[in-house]
Amino acid sequence: MNMAADIAPIPTIPAGLREAALVGKLIPFIGAGASRLAGCPGWAQFADGALRQLIDKGKFTHSQLDQIKHLSPRVKLSIATTLAEDTATVIDFDALLHPAPRAKHLKGRRLYDSLFSLGNIFVTTNYDRWLDERIAETVPGAVPAPSPSTPSAAAAMQIIYKVNDFLPALLTQSHTVVHLHGSVVDRTSMILTTRDYIERYANDHRTGDASGENRALTFLEHLFRHYIVLFIGYGLEELEILEYVILKAKPQAKAGANEARHFLLQGFFSHEATLWRHMETYYSRECGIQLIPFLRDRKDHEQLLDVLESFAQRIPASGPLMLRQEQVLEDLAREMELLP
Repeated sequence: MNMAADIAPIPTIPAGLREAALVGKLIPFIGAGASRLAGCPGWAQFADGALRQLIDKGKFTHSQLDQIKHLSPRVKLSIATTLAEDTATVIDFDALLHPAPRAKHLKGRRLYDSLFSLGNIFVTTNYDRWLDERIAETVPGAVPAPSPSTPSAAAAMQIIYKVNDFLPALLTQSHTVVHLHGSVVDRTSMILTTRDYIERYANDHRTGDASGENRALTFLEHLFRHYIVLFIGYGLEELEILEYVILKAKPQAKAGANEARHFLLQGFFSHEATLWRHMETYYSRECGIQLIPFLRDRKDHEQLLDVLESFAQRIPASGPLMLRQEQVLEDLAREMELLP
């Protein structure tokens, strides 16, 4: 039996995902894989780009870069940011993330046009500005179904990137994007190094003291408990990011959190049937996530463009219903009452 035959280029939409979209409980959670299709660098390119800017400014050398070429992107970013701080040098992260105008990147516009049709509230671990504003004009070839709840052409989003602003109530506000790891619009908000990640996901003991509360984990706990999340753009390269985001928040979850109730889009080649099965088990048991595989044989990572267009047509975004907003406020009130 060829298990890979079960992987389709355009996957079936699970019933739970379809229902969540219908009642306004679906939250797209966007990772670096989506941004790479829109012209943003991968992690290795991003880290090397930061170091090359320091070389151009005489703060680093090609010889030094060659000596650390085998280090992980996270370590390279730590070296780059530390050196930039020590030498009072500015790294232009915006130039690294947006090497070309977004309006001229047709694949990026096609991708994010589908995302804006699929959702109207987003959470992302990306630093880039692709979700911050919907670019005007329809891209040829992109025909996701219009939805009255999605932003109009060139509509700005409410951009949240400071950890103190990570409030569960944001998930009831249409046209909002939460940059979980900071945004390029504010370098000090960007989570780049291992130390940054450890500090952002330090244990939240929910002491009731607002000054000591880890709002990132509180926000994620509420998100995973009350909404259905669709992870998009998280491949094997982003496993570490997923572990920070999901597993660090998991201790706060209720019993039974292992039941898969969230979803992850991930592409596989036809010869990766064994990998697919193992990853399916891992995500389900460890993260409470149902894997939605799609076949990459013909278009590789760009198959995601077709998948998202299809999803946007079949499950277009619904705005947060008034009933849903009232339910969220009631849930928040009950959670506050449970705090010591």
